[in-house]
Amino acid sequence: MYRADPRHRRVAILDRHNEPRWHPIWQGNPVIAPPAAVASGEDVQRLVNGPDARPYIVYPFTEYTGWTFNTAFHARENRATIYLTLEELQIGLTAIETYGQFVLIEPWSKHPNLTWPFAHWTALVAERSDLTFIQHIHKDSKLVPGIRTAIDATFRQACALVAVAEVYVRGESGMLHAAAALNTPSVAIWGGCMDWDVLGDYPLEYGLGIAPPYCGKWFACEHCTKLMSGITVEMVSDAIDRQMALTQKLAV
Repeated sequence: MYRADPRHRRVAILDRHNEPRWHPIWQGNPVIAPPAAVASGEDVQRLVNGPDARPYIVYPFTEYTGWTFNTAFHARENRATIYLTLEELQIGLTAIETYGQFVLIEPWSKHPNLTWPFAHWTALVAERSDLTFIQHIHKDSKLVPGIRTAIDATFRQACALVAVAEVYVRGESGMLHAAAALNTPSVAIWGGCMDWDVLGDYPLEYGLGIAPPYCGKWFACEHCTKLMSGITVEMVSDAIDRQMALTQKLAV
C-alpha cells in the first residue's frame, strides 16, 4: 500500500471496529502509523487487520465450525518487514558468539492441531547430536531434553534469535511469518489444519506433511493427530539438512 500510494502516506492498522491498533512487532517500521499519529490528524491509509478481522479467514465462523480460508490471500505476497533494534539484534549475536551456529526450535503451540508430538522433538535432538539446538521459550514452554540452551525471550527477542539462526523449526505460527520477514530458512511442521497456499509457501520455507483439504478445526481431531504423528523425525532431520544447505548458499 505504501509503495503504491503516490503520496507515500503511512498505513494505519485498524481493528474490526475501525479503531487504530498497535503491536510491538511494528516498532521501528517507518510506514506504519501508530494510533497517536492517527489521533493527531495525519493523513493515512487504512488497513483492517486484527482479531476477528483477518484477511486470510472467511467470516463468520465459530470455534465449533473452525476456520475456512480465503484462498485469494497469500501470505507470501504480503511478507512483512521487521525492524529490530541494535540492542535486540545483540541477543542473537551473543547467542552466536556463545554457542556457534545453531538450529532454533520451539515446540509449543496453543493449537493442538499444529503440535508435533513432543517425543518426536526429543528424538530429533537426540539423533542429531551433530547440531546445536537452541530453544526460545516463554512461560508456557516445555523444555526439550538435550538442547544446548533455552533462552527466555519476548516476541521481538525471539525474532532476534530467528534472524541469526541457520534454520528455524516449528509448527505453523506467527513466528514462521517472522522467519520469512527476516529471510531465515525455516522448516514448517505443517499438517492438515491450516491452508499451506494461503499461510505458507514462503520462498525460504520448507513444509512437511502438507495435506489438503485443510480442516481448520480448533479442537484436536483424529485427522490432524494422525498427520502430525506421521511426520517422522527422519523427515524433519532431512528437511533441516536441506535448509542448512540453503543457508550456506545464501551466504555465498
